[in-house]
Amino acid sequence: MKTTILISSIFLILTWSCNDPVIVDSSAEIVGRSIDETLNDSALIYGFVYSAGSINSPYPNANIWIEGSDLETTSNISGNFSLAVLPGTYTIKCLGNQEEDRFTAVLKNMELSPNEKIEIIFYHGSKSE
Repeated sequence: MKTTILISSIFLILTWSCNDPVIVDSSAEIVGRSIDETLNDSALIYGFVYSAGSINSPYPNANIWIEGSDLETTSNISGNFSLAVLPGTYTIKCLGNQEEDRFTAVLKNMELSPNEKIEIIFYHGSKSE
């Protein structure tokens, strides 16, 4: 009897936990910095947006923007993006079609010098039910 109750309890717990949504949070990382004299004293932020739950799966149509400015762009079908900016310190954000703040990837206080290129990879989070 105790074994039957224990097995039933474990089954109910596993069944209940399988119904919980799986959430993968967004993240971001700087993967490269270089100098490019052809930028004529401007700076360039570029990189890729991937789906966090899938290895090397591009995330198209993600919005990438500089906080507090009108500077923004969208990732293409391959997940690539680029954004030309003036040298300075910026907070850059990325959000796909999910409206939840938890899926906004953020890099704060990025300093860009004249002629500097910074490569970023954003991993866009997801929620599956």
